[in-house]
Amino acid sequence: MANEHAKESGAVSLLKKFIPWKGDSTAEIIRKIVFLVSIVVVIVCLVLILADFGENASDQKMNEEVRDLKESYVDGKVSLTDEQLEKIEEEAPGILDEYKALYEENNDIIGWIKINDTPIDYPVMQSDDNEYYLYRNFYKEDSKLGSIFADYHVPFTPTSRPNNTVLYGHNIASGEYFAKLTNYYPNKYGSLDFYLKNPTIQFDTIYEKGTYKIFGAMYINTEEEHGEVFSYYRQRKFESATEFYDFMCNVLDRSCFYTDVDIEYGDEILTLSTCYYPMGNSVDTRFVVFARRVRDGESPEVDVSKAYINKDPFYFEYYRKVNGLGEWGGRTWDTSKLIGFEEYAASHPNDKIANLPTNEEDAA
Repeated sequence: MANEHAKESGAVSLLKKFIPWKGDSTAEIIRKIVFLVSIVVVIVCLVLILADFGENASDQKMNEEVRDLKESYVDGKVSLTDEQLEKIEEEAPGILDEYKALYEENNDIIGWIKINDTPIDYPVMQSDDNEYYLYRNFYKEDSKLGSIFADYHVPFTPTSRPNNTVLYGHNIASGEYFAKLTNYYPNKYGSLDFYLKNPTIQFDTIYEKGTYKIFGAMYINTEEEHGEVFSYYRQRKFESATEFYDFMCNVLDRSCFYTDVDIEYGDEILTLSTCYYPMGNSVDTRFVVFARRVRDGESPEVDVSKAYINKDPFYFEYYRKVNGLGEWGGRTWDTSKLIGFEEYAASHPNDKIANLPTNEEDAA
């Protein structure tokens, strides 16, 4: 009995060190409460981390299955019935063989995006809104990681698609989905190394393959309280050269780097967008990469040696204020790279966007 009493006394003594007890001073009670709250917070965080790890692992496995399914029909690993194939061809005439098994699984698929030597290697979905695949995977199951999806306003069909395809994807801490897009931001690592290794993007629709040359990227704000907002995602069609040049000037003025890639009215544009919070969660910001499709007969090769960092992008007001940048110094990009623009600017003397000042000292 004496030993049991001693053990009980030891347990009670240990509890008294961590749990508020009768006779404790106010300061001691507060210290113990803070300690207990800290323990609870740590436990909750560990549970959430483990849950996220489990979901990430499950999501990775699912994506591997989807990648395998992409080649399964072509390799003869999966067979579709004549009835299934007839239905697919009726709904998506001209669909490439590698997408037939995927389309049979989920007919919301409209293509595939891949950037070599990165985790970006995913199906691209399109729904009736921009919410459905925000937190759903390829199999339409709930997922905090979501999917890569195309803006819904202009549906992809065998005969048409947007002039500017806008794709969205989450910036996942583990590096999946569109997280690696932010590596194109020179401010992140102080160099253009990531661009130099990855100057092109492979974006195939389910009907045809396409390679796109990156020509710029920007870090921007989404809330007017932090300065001017550029709604890049709204320009899906270019109804005129004026709309095209206006959009491109807005993109290039904000771009954090420039390349040797030229652009002209009629080019197909690819816009990749992801959340990015280097200034903290109090400022809702995005990182956006822009590319244009390789033209018929054009080489997909890019002379990356001619790329250079823009020392003074047209950043939003809050960014400039926090970083002590002062007023924007003016346009620094080579206007001849926007084919036809110089002639357009000369014939539109009252066009503000076309005739913004150029900072000759900073221009490369």
